[in-house]
Amino acid sequence: MAAKNYFSHTSADGRTMGDRINATGYAWSGLGENIAAGYVGIDSVMNGWVASDGHCANLMNPGFTEVGLACVPGSPTSTYNTYWTMDLGKPR
Repeated sequence: MAAKNYFSHTSADGRTMGDRINATGYAWSGLGENIAAGYVGIDSVMNGWVASDGHCANLMNPGFTEVGLACVPGSPTSTYNTYWTMDLGKPR
């Protein structure tokens, strides 16, 4: 997202979260994703997700037992200074 200056659950090339997760070889039975941009730290992004009904539902979903989180700095041409992605999963 930072490199191509977009903000979406769908990649600039049209891939969905499921497409991207499947490409890693992760065998899942449930998936969720939270994204955010512009937050300066983990505390602020987590507070933002908790305050959002849909994002909070992902965080509190007991069906998700594994999580991956990344924060990437924006580039000089990006709209935001940070891009966050949290993928939540339940393995098969």
